[in-house]
Amino acid sequence: MCYGNLITWLCSAKRGAHRPIMNLHERSLSVLACRYVDEVIIGAPWEVSKNMITTFNISLVVHGTVAENDDFQKDDGNPYAIPISVGIFKVLESPLDITTATIIRRIVSNHEAYQKRNEKKNASEKRYYEGKTFVSGD
Repeated sequence: MCYGNLITWLCSAKRGAHRPIMNLHERSLSVLACRYVDEVIIGAPWEVSKNMITTFNISLVVHGTVAENDDFQKDDGNPYAIPISVGIFKVLESPLDITTATIIRRIVSNHEAYQKRNEKKNASEKRYYEGKTFVSGD
C-alpha cells in the first residue's frame, strides 16, 4: 500500500466512509489559504510527537470547539497527548458550527444544481473548442 493510500485509509477509518473528500493536493492548498497557516506538513503523523514539535519548532497546537468528534482527549491514543503534556495545546472557540459532515450534506443536497451547472460549462467549453479558429500572425 503506498503512503497516499495509507493516509486515505487511516482518514476513512478514523473519520468514516468517503473521507477524505479532497485529495492531498486540494487539502494542502485549502489549508494554506488560511491566513493563520504558515506551513503544511505533508505526511504528518496522526499523533503530534515530541520529535515533530522539536523538528518543526511548533509553539502551539490548537483544536476548535466544533468538531465531528470531540472525544479525542478520552480516546486511547489521544493525538494531542504530548502537546497537552508540554503545555502547548489550546482549544479555540470555533466561530462557526461548520464541520466536514455539514459541508458534505450541503454538497449532496445541491448535487443536482452542481451537475446542471457543470453540464452548462461543459457545453460552453465544447462550443468554444468547436468554433476555435487559427489566428494568423499578421
